[in-house]
Amino acid sequence: MLIACGALTVLLVSYLGVGRLSVWASEHGLLAIPGERSSHLVATPTGGGVVIAAVTILGVLCVWLFRSDWAIPGLAVYLITAVFVAAVGWLDDFYALSTQVRFGVQAAAALVMMLWVGIFKGIDFFIFGDYTLGWIGYPLTFLWIVGLINAYNFMDGIDGNAGGIGAAAGAMWALVAWRLNEPILVALGLLVSASSIGFLGHNWQPARIFMGDVGSTFLGFTFAAMPLLGLQGTGNTRLLVIGSLMVAPCICDSVFTFLRRLLQGEPVFQAHRTYLYQRLATIGYPHWVGSGFYLLLSLAMGVCGWLYLIDEGILRWQLLVLVIFILATQVGVVHFAERRRKL
Repeated sequence: MLIACGALTVLLVSYLGVGRLSVWASEHGLLAIPGERSSHLVATPTGGGVVIAAVTILGVLCVWLFRSDWAIPGLAVYLITAVFVAAVGWLDDFYALSTQVRFGVQAAAALVMMLWVGIFKGIDFFIFGDYTLGWIGYPLTFLWIVGLINAYNFMDGIDGNAGGIGAAAGAMWALVAWRLNEPILVALGLLVSASSIGFLGHNWQPARIFMGDVGSTFLGFTFAAMPLLGLQGTGNTRLLVIGSLMVAPCICDSVFTFLRRLLQGEPVFQAHRTYLYQRLATIGYPHWVGSGFYLLLSLAMGVCGWLYLIDEGILRWQLLVLVIFILATQVGVVHFAERRRKL
């Protein structure tokens, strides 16, 4: 009941807060100007993700205050680091910080989590079994945190996309945490989902405000931290795979686009709008089509993560095939849509 009331409160506060922030951002010139990476045509208020970060963090603190017995090792470190990541994202929305500064902050956040929360020491990967990672766990954990922060940030390019993924992934993480008997993570997942839904009330096409780096980096960092936090209480080696499945559309789109641009000799670190979801918008589909598609993909991959968590070894082949099919569909739908438009 406490978690449900908290989630409903956060949803309402998020919706009202983002609406008020939209007016404030317009008055103070905090606007996203159309550029090479953007898919919008007019200057639009940005930074709405600060409300997502603020109400989620405060919500978790309130739950922790009322139920201190739900605390898990590393929770305080995550909250402090998440505030730091969100604060730097907010400054980036205002002042457009350099790539070096942004990466330095992300690297510092990853190192703090690795030192005080932990690393991935093992992985249970579908049909290939359970493996001890050894020293590989250190660079893998670092790449997981920094990579996911950026992959999620790349998804904030059309109306409703980053918020929709956050709503779906947060809800599915709450279901996973419930199965793991980690109530504080249930609360975190539901609060992320609720705050994202409140934000979507102003960001679904036509968007009246954008999330900004403050929101996308916070959500990316949070989804990277959740399997590490879950490991502290359970030691479940499936959590890295489950965490990847929860945000698989982000990872798939980022990796596919990076490799495609690399193979075609295009500058991979230059701002662009050739991510799969952006290509749907480029050929004329409304933003809600691409965002809705990614929302459904996120829910489908979240269900795969849930099934993998509860599977006793019977469905591993089937789940692996299903995951590959869904990710292939993500790529195939965009290519089919482009080809159809050309014809």
